[in-house]
Amino acid sequence: MSSAVPGSVLDVRAEAPFAAGHAAGAVNIPLEQLAQRVYELPPKGSVIHLYSDDPDRRREAAAALRLRGYLVREASLVPADLRESGPSQARLWQPSPLLVEALEHIRPHAETGAPPLRALDVACGCGRNAVYLALHGWQVDAIDVLPDALAQARDLARRCGVCLHTVRQDLKRAAELPVGRYGVVTVLRFLHRPALPAIGQSVAPGGFIVYEAFHWRDPGRGRMPPRPGQGLRDGELAAAFAAFEPLIARDGVARQGRLFSQLLARRIP
Repeated sequence: MSSAVPGSVLDVRAEAPFAAGHAAGAVNIPLEQLAQRVYELPPKGSVIHLYSDDPDRRREAAAALRLRGYLVREASLVPADLRESGPSQARLWQPSPLLVEALEHIRPHAETGAPPLRALDVACGCGRNAVYLALHGWQVDAIDVLPDALAQARDLARRCGVCLHTVRQDLKRAAELPVGRYGVVTVLRFLHRPALPAIGQSVAPGGFIVYEAFHWRDPGRGRMPPRPGQGLRDGELAAAFAAFEPLIARDGVARQGRLFSQLLARRIP
């Protein structure tokens, strides 16, 4: 037995040998799929404990992960460590920290049956936040303009044992959403000001908006100086959702070298 098995191991072996035996809590992304499933990895800069019994396979995976900004540590496992069987059940990816925090506020209301347990994830991307909501019991509509992103979201949901209803929609062309349908609407890293009224109206009375987008002082990816029109001004989100009671309202929140504005607010019944 090895002296210590890391809590979360990325096992890059093929699916069949992984299913035959793997470390407790290990995540399986075969080397051949790694480039297509990077959305299942943790935030860049994280430590990844990497395992394969094939040294060449392990070296290739480690090189690819380091190029993406991960700190790679070899998981030194012995056969006795590979005591679990079946498909991968764990995850390395993480939802938005704001969404995790917001659900702690929302959960007591959801448990009473109001607002409705239906959620909308706007500009869902690869689906991490939509899947996280589904894992917590929400029926989730996930919309995005990119069909590839929606395919990734459905694939991630399938791997996590939940379902999403995905819709291809470009809110920049047609800012139309169902009125009063959702108990939670999440908008994370998307900003199109003309769509804000429709987003607010899609929240059911007593429901919640969870919104995070870049602050106008965000340095971006090499963009200097910041331009105010490309990010949120202080207090802009709270003003845009004036019919809501703010529970969290922050501007200039720093995370991973970026700056955000954040809002969690409840629509006044």
